[in-house]
Amino acid sequence: MKKVLFASTALVAFTGAAAADVTLSGRAEMGIFDTNAVGVGAQFFTDIDVTFTMSGETDNGLTFGASVDLDEAGGNNTLVTSPGGVPIAGVAIVNGATGNNADDGGATIFISGGFGTITMGDTDGAMDWALTEAGNVGNPGSIADDETSHAGYLGSYLDGAYDGQILRWDYTVGDFGVAVSIDDDNGVAGLSPGYAIGFKYNLDLSGTTVALGLGYQDVDTLGSTVGVSASATFNNGLSAGIQYSTFSGDVVGTDGDHLGIGVGYTTGAFSIHANYGKFGTDSAALADPSGYGIAAAYDLGGGAVVHFGYGKSDFDTVGVADFSTVSLGLGLSF
Repeated sequence: MKKVLFASTALVAFTGAAAADVTLSGRAEMGIFDTNAVGVGAQFFTDIDVTFTMSGETDNGLTFGASVDLDEAGGNNTLVTSPGGVPIAGVAIVNGATGNNADDGGATIFISGGFGTITMGDTDGAMDWALTEAGNVGNPGSIADDETSHAGYLGSYLDGAYDGQILRWDYTVGDFGVAVSIDDDNGVAGLSPGYAIGFKYNLDLSGTTVALGLGYQDVDTLGSTVGVSASATFNNGLSAGIQYSTFSGDVVGTDGDHLGIGVGYTTGAFSIHANYGKFGTDSAALADPSGYGIAAAYDLGGGAVVHFGYGKSDFDTVGVADFSTVSLGLGLSF
């Protein structure tokens, strides 16, 4: 969702130095949601996000910056222990963003120049960077993310399989882009860092923007995946996209594929999106889930938007119950 800045401060250390900008943005959501869980009914929904974004420039033209999402940072706490694994008295937990340097905690840091851009922290791996997910095609969003939470949806691929720390280098020349990334193994003995590579190419066909993506990702103990995507944004408010990936698991019986399709349409203040996804595996013991999601929004102006979301999950395995989720509420961007 687009976030509107509500505070901006320019900090200048001394005359002649490049300025460093610090901005603050926020988003609040309220409404009602229902997960259709057994014995659980509809509930109120409230959420607040506050994000600090910082940027600067060196004397020789390099740009750099960082951002931290306080919602994720505050919720990503870890237990502080001694080298022997015993909790330290009086220091139970540390904040994920500012107290635990081995966890991204909702923080992202980058530096950019003629060599491209290097980003570390809570960011996309190279494959996710290159491909367009079905749920990102003309999607106005919902307060509970129902449209991208169904069992048939594939997002982020194998990103964040360990502690969420990702290091990515990407470089763009004109319409072509390439990226390589490493997924930190969290220092666990016996594990190897994950890695990914991605390519993307954009075309402008008489006002229609076409985005093509190709990626490969491998994560120790989980397996590997290859994916492609194609999406188009038309000048009449319509957008459509398709993604396809195959995966090979390190666990016997987890080879398979995934197909996702998404469409979106915007006219005036109204936007609507729908996506469908389905997994297929080569194991009769595993469910091949599928599902679809719908999101609709009406922009009231000034950063206030009415959101509706629905997600339906289907399973073809006996004993696994289908389920759906729904939400309705107001999103406020500051």
